[in-house]
Amino acid sequence: MIRFIHCADLHLGRPFQTAKRMNQTVINQAINATYESFKAIVQEAIRKKVDFVLVSGDVYHEEERSIHAQWFFKQQAEKLRSANITLYVIHGNHDPLSQKEQLIVMPENVHIFPTHMSHAIHEAQSGERAIIYGFSYPERAFLMDPVPLFKKFEKEDAYHIGMLHGQENGQVDHDPYAPFSTAALKEVGFDYWALGHVHKRQVINSHPPVIYPGNSQGCHRKEQGEKGAYYVEMTKTTTTFSFFRTGPVQWQDITVKIDNMTSFDDLIASILDDISSLTYSQTYVIHLYITGHGMLHETLMKKKAQEDLMDMLQEELESAAIWLDKLTVNTTPEFIREKWRHTDHVIGDVIRIKEDISQSEVWKETLSSLTTHRKMSPFLEKLTEEDEEDILTKAETMIVTALLEEGKTYED
Repeated sequence: MIRFIHCADLHLGRPFQTAKRMNQTVINQAINATYESFKAIVQEAIRKKVDFVLVSGDVYHEEERSIHAQWFFKQQAEKLRSANITLYVIHGNHDPLSQKEQLIVMPENVHIFPTHMSHAIHEAQSGERAIIYGFSYPERAFLMDPVPLFKKFEKEDAYHIGMLHGQENGQVDHDPYAPFSTAALKEVGFDYWALGHVHKRQVINSHPPVIYPGNSQGCHRKEQGEKGAYYVEMTKTTTTFSFFRTGPVQWQDITVKIDNMTSFDDLIASILDDISSLTYSQTYVIHLYITGHGMLHETLMKKKAQEDLMDMLQEELESAAIWLDKLTVNTTPEFIREKWRHTDHVIGDVIRIKEDISQSEVWKETLSSLTTHRKMSPFLEKLTEEDEEDILTKAETMIVTALLEEGKTYED
């Protein structure tokens, strides 16, 4: 049996993208979060006594990587060397091997794959062997299909592991670098594919395992949930893998509905109740959504009320490792949506039009013309399907609210 840890997209030194300035305590945790996450990976590798650790690209966040980030990586590698654990590393689009000068020399247990396809043979303490294949990006944009580069050595007594930083054809929201298909990977005949580049944790295929571990620490609101790496055990007949959390700061969405609420006491109690269900073993950065329809809507539409609500909640959570980063209010006055939907009324028209647009390709094409605009695209985040639906919902809410308030047609 061989044992290893598969991680990717460490992005050492990557800054947090927040909607408002955090307090100093959370700032300090955020600054060190990517470093603490990799430190936790190294600690787990030593605790599990693995044979090696795979880092599938984007060790550093920038091509001009900082001295601090390199020195930290070297320090962690030294800890692994003392435990007789090897680090196998490929570089991706954020940290391609295009620099002429290597400012920090890594210890001998760090194997960095060059910019051409190569392999390394690892002799485990058990006597078994693993052949690890990979290459580092020579520049930020690697656009060719990488699969033809991988050629399996016909050695029956070895495990074959591919390291690849790229985008599987079914993935979205990332630059389409090193595009490939899962079917093509399976045809290569490897026993495990250690992927990187996509920040969402995914098991693309189980037999053989084709896995994105996701990034080890989320750094903005679209990188939600637990972040970490995979611990893998391989025998000649089975491969088992399990995720473990390493990210010390977790981004989390919380949604609270105002339906049937009659006071702000009810709203605050409901929010705090949802937050109390979180595990306080780490820091949370929360995007709070308030939705639904009810009598609190009119007050919640006021900017001052939203600011006061955020301040009150932050005071209540001052002793907890919680930061309320953003508040989004998508509420509507008290009205029965389904009843309006089937009426011969302008509000019914708005609701039906919104539903038709959300299913229309013309809507997606209209958004695409904006997000791919040569001058505007650098300043815009890529939109997910949830973002697109949120834009439509907000537009519908604004129109319906205006109509209801103008006509004073609130329902019981």
